[in-house]
Amino acid sequence: RYKYPIGSGRVTFSSVESYRKAVEENFLTIIAPKFSKRIQIEPYIEDEPCGKCKVISAPNFCKSRLCFDYYCDNCWGWHHSIEGLKNHVPVKRNRKVERY
Repeated sequence: RYKYPIGSGRVTFSSVESYRKAVEENFLTIIAPKFSKRIQIEPYIEDEPCGKCKVISAPNFCKSRLCFDYYCDNCWGWHHSIEGLKNHVPVKRNRKVERY
């Protein structure tokens, strides 16, 4: 049903703000009555159009609070050439490679 990688799970957040904070921080600590566990949080990158040009499929996602959007390769280069955004690292969606 869901196309999540092996070893991953689904987490539901109570608000968009808590989701964004967890993605930006990279880790989340789950505290339950019988255990506590620190897990890594990575966004599931869907097949989305670029958040800037809205035309091209966007394989890059910026999880910084300043951006938090999908970008095609061209728009990533343009948007992240601005001072203060140059150090952002894209989370990449794996592209399917056709084999012949």
